[in-house]
Amino acid sequence: MWRNRNFLILMFGLAVSSTGLWVGIIGNLEFLQMNVESSFLQALIILAGFLVGIFLAPMAGRIIDRSNKKKILIYAGFARCAAIFFMYLAIAYNNVWWMVVYTLVIGISGTFSQPAMQTMLPLIVKKEELLDANGVNMNIFTASRIVGTALGGVMLVGMSLFSLYTVTLISYVILLISTFFLDVEEQPKKVDSSGKKDNFFRTLKELYPIIKNERKVVYGIFLLIPAYLFLSGFNLMVIEISELQDNAGIKGILYTTEGVCVFIGTYLSKKFFRDNPKLSYMFAITFIIAAAHTSLFLAEHPIMSVLSFGLFGLAAGTLFPVVTTIFQTDVPSDYHGRFFSIKGMVDNIIFQVLMLLTGLFLDTIGFHKMVIGFGITSFLIAFVIYYQYKTKSGPNKNDRMAAVK
Repeated sequence: MWRNRNFLILMFGLAVSSTGLWVGIIGNLEFLQMNVESSFLQALIILAGFLVGIFLAPMAGRIIDRSNKKKILIYAGFARCAAIFFMYLAIAYNNVWWMVVYTLVIGISGTFSQPAMQTMLPLIVKKEELLDANGVNMNIFTASRIVGTALGGVMLVGMSLFSLYTVTLISYVILLISTFFLDVEEQPKKVDSSGKKDNFFRTLKELYPIIKNERKVVYGIFLLIPAYLFLSGFNLMVIEISELQDNAGIKGILYTTEGVCVFIGTYLSKKFFRDNPKLSYMFAITFIIAAAHTSLFLAEHPIMSVLSFGLFGLAAGTLFPVVTTIFQTDVPSDYHGRFFSIKGMVDNIIFQVLMLLTGLFLDTIGFHKMVIGFGITSFLIAFVIYYQYKTKSGPNKNDRMAAVK
């Protein structure tokens, strides 16, 4: 894998651009704090990019499936670079509407680039190396988040927002240039000449008969929900824990602990699940995530909060690469673009709903009742899916489970 030129180019571009992305996110928060007083309006502006992605995802998936992935990444790269200039205008004129345009363009770019990158990995990496590749992908994104947020915070102290977004632009340009050096052979796909419009329900109707027979894919989708429950409220919970402990420094410790444990988790996924990613193991990991969420009931104690976030990082770092590998190997390659686009769209909807619920519950029932409620919900989800799995495995377990594992 490490001798694979295309893989190295893709990961290098991802590392640089992801770091720039997080630097830009720090800039976004600073600009909004200076120009928008309402927290609700701030949230709407941040969500604008996600919302446009929701509407475009079905069309994006179909385009990705029938088009050259490299060209899609290049076009998305140009759009990403152009978006920075809208942010320059927003800073120059203190005009929030230019930032809305910037957010929309970034959202459109991500709607195409992220699924295209996920569908490209199986084209450039051998099937037996996919788990390693997905682990590296997750590690790079985690490291970029840590480095990018730290770099953005340092730059805000002594530099202008123009300089900060210039760093983001440079990272996007590096990604765009590196994309031109990719050399991936793709088979031309048939173009749909039916004239039917691309929409969520049509795409879902096409995917359903394919996905329903792939039980590992179906279970994998639902097993991610407990992890989403934790991730969607991650930042809000960190802020709340900091206030509970009256310790601003705990925020950095929690972010770092979770990030380091994600690295360890991806290593464990490669070591133990490379050859046999059994679903039973994935259920166990999901129960660990539920336990990590519930244990935040004791978050007033610094050691317990660190242990909870570390436990979640270990479990998430193991779960996500394995489940992503299952998606890439068990979903037919001709449907990868549509599958990952629809999945990305649904993920965005789930994240936004759960994030709003987290904020609502923190304001109403409080932190402790919320984490207990979310933890119990995660346990119930995992138990119901596990019960369905065991029930459908039937009495003739040896034969049927062999087809699932």
